Amino acid sequence: MDAVSTYSPTAEDEARIAARYPRRRRWPLAVSGIVLGGLLGTWTLWTAIVHSNPAVSAQLTSFEIASDSEVRFVLHVDRPDPSVRGVCTVITQSPNYQQVGEVEVVIEPGTERLQDISATVRTISRATSASLQGCRAAS
Repeated sequence: MDAVSTYSPTAEDEARIAARYPRRRRWPLAVSGIVLGGLLGTWTLWTAIVHSNPAVSAQLTSFEIASDSEVRFVLHVDRPDPSVRGVCTVITQSPNYQQVGEVEVVIEPGTERLQDISATVRTISRATSASLQGCRAAS
């Protein structure tokens, strides 16, 4: 039979190994993870609150291809505070999805929260669609 040698380290060997390879401390990593998680959660909550109620929002309710160089459309605008001036951007696209027109519609301060605004986009070639890119409060 083969003799199997078993090695059992002495207390002196264990002390030497512990001095050379100290145990990893995991608490700094855990504390860093908790702090970063808290910051990320706070930022996410703040972003959700700020962006959940925009000052100006709109929907493109209809559009009509008037000619090879013009598209008419209607925006349904919602402003919780009607005294806020807003700007909405509408683009038009050709059949190959190339942008052929763009217009920024200025919504002047008023007295009504909901408002329908008709406008026209001039295009460089025939458009087949119109879409609302977004709205923002203007200064």
